[in-house]
Amino acid sequence: MLKQLLKEYKLPSLDIKTSSIIVIKDKNDKEIDDIRDSFQSEATADTIISLIRELTKDPSVRLHCSLAGGRKTMGFYLGSAMELFGRPWDKLYHVLVSSEFESNPEFFYKPKKEKFIQCRLSDGSKVEISTEKAEIELIELPFIKLSGKIKLYGNTFTELIEETQSEINFALIQPFINIKLKERKISIGTTIFSMNPMLIALYATILKQKISCTENKSCLGCDECYISLTNLTEKPLIDEFADFYAKAYKPNIVDIEEIKYKLEKRISPYTLRSYITKINTNISKAISEQTLASLYKIKSIRRYGATTYGVSIDKRKIKIE
Repeated sequence: MLKQLLKEYKLPSLDIKTSSIIVIKDKNDKEIDDIRDSFQSEATADTIISLIRELTKDPSVRLHCSLAGGRKTMGFYLGSAMELFGRPWDKLYHVLVSSEFESNPEFFYKPKKEKFIQCRLSDGSKVEISTEKAEIELIELPFIKLSGKIKLYGNTFTELIEETQSEINFALIQPFINIKLKERKISIGTTIFSMNPMLIALYATILKQKISCTENKSCLGCDECYISLTNLTEKPLIDEFADFYAKAYKPNIVDIEEIKYKLEKRISPYTLRSYITKINTNISKAISEQTLASLYKIKSIRRYGATTYGVSIDKRKIKIE
């Protein structure tokens, strides 16, 4: 039928090879013949997502994808894959066909020469209808393009969806936090409050560890940037702490080396714990919604036999100036 279409409409021949056909395989590398259970559905999802992901890596490739035909499940996965990896120049389409001809086993395309074929009507009756009555429309479908806006590391369709949802949730619920050291001001969204130089310097030092973290994954549930209080009393963090303190205390006047010396000699983990309590108290007072406040508070976790401290806020939401 495809060859007949090309010949009738004098279209260029198609070079369809065995490699042009992708057969979906399950986890046991067995080809599936349909999508009838969750395992086959999962295999279909992973095959489609992997294909679209790979094709979109090549900037010279332009995708023209059709949701028409196949199982509805396939169309859903293709649309989702395009949302995750489709670029501005990639296109997604659907083909609409008159209901009488849509699922008719005799109708493949609208022939140039009129042909009558038997069609089943909505009431179940059968009648011969001319192919001239067939209406076919190609519709370009708009879709959300997340490619380049979210870094995705998962391999399976389920992993990618969970990762994307996590990123969207983070983006929606986390206002930006801006630390203005010279003004001793902290703004979280539209909320602005003050902290004394020592507290804001300590808070900025801990937040800086989050910004500097090189882990290539979502900050959700990650604690790789968390540090111990002992680390905060040693180089290089004590120097960073002192620099922030100098900016917040008396910019351009204070002796930075003297501050570094005093902090190294006088700041203890016990003192830092009391400062952290005060920082968290200030945040709780400023932000009444405690679920939101908890994202910005300094948390402690036990790791490798020691207590480490950090914040949950996504590193892309932090600015220190």
